[in-house]
Amino acid sequence: MKLEPECVGCLFNQIMRALSMLNPDLPTEEILKAQKKLMIYMSSIDINKEETPIIAKFVYGIISETLNQPDPYKNIKKQYNELALKYYSRIDRIVNKAEDPILEAIIVAAIANTIDFGSQQEVHFIDDLKHFQMENLVINDYEIFKDDLKKSKHLLIVGDNTGEIVYDKLLIATIKKKFPKLKIIYAVRSAPIINDVTIEDAKFVKMGDLVKVIESCPTPGIHIKSSTEEFKHYFYLKDNIIISKGQGNFESLYGIDYPDLEIYYLLKAKCNLMERLLDVKIGDFIFKKKSIGF
Repeated sequence: MKLEPECVGCLFNQIMRALSMLNPDLPTEEILKAQKKLMIYMSSIDINKEETPIIAKFVYGIISETLNQPDPYKNIKKQYNELALKYYSRIDRIVNKAEDPILEAIIVAAIANTIDFGSQQEVHFIDDLKHFQMENLVINDYEIFKDDLKKSKHLLIVGDNTGEIVYDKLLIATIKKKFPKLKIIYAVRSAPIINDVTIEDAKFVKMGDLVKVIESCPTPGIHIKSSTEEFKHYFYLKDNIIISKGQGNFESLYGIDYPDLEIYYLLKAKCNLMERLLDVKIGDFIFKKKSIGF
């Protein structure tokens, strides 16, 4: 996806919110200096052509440079992985007792997408779990997904945030029970970026004990040009389903046609852009199959 009008102010706000959260004592002048770097960058590129994952990567490069930390969210990511793991057994029991465990696991994985420091939403994961109602899944292509699962040989899940990865693992375990012959691959970022999942997070939650884990790209979203060859292989694989987790991955795939690929978006709407593109409200949950031009 190319840059949208709603994204411009959000990028500057992300710098302010990230720096204020990660270093509350940082002088205002340093925040302004960081925002000025973004101003210079934005004025130097063709904003009608540059892809959003690349712009977002630059933004978080500014944050890392300002704080002089290559992975400024490292401690927070560990905390959210640990928090999510504490609830795993309880949520696992709920999923397995459900009338349709796969649908229940999809709902849990969508709610877990709440955990995102790159969005303007506060984290209310537990409250979302307690108060979820089926009508909150305002776009629901689950029945189509079930049919696609029956005729597919591979499933690629492109991960998004830490904490959330724990319930991606639960979703995978649930699908494997119903479709034991389905080969499932889980993709993480190839370098630290915001609180997105990396290979270290996959190891921490022991995702590799369940499925093959691969690295995708060093951007907060799917950027094919900078992706690993292994990721490209599984992304374009025949008889394949792709689940794109989260808003960053959605934004990077939106508007690009992949006519031979079965792609599903699983996310929580977190900003005005999602309201406009998907005709939903902030806070709504989406499980949508990608269509031509979408």
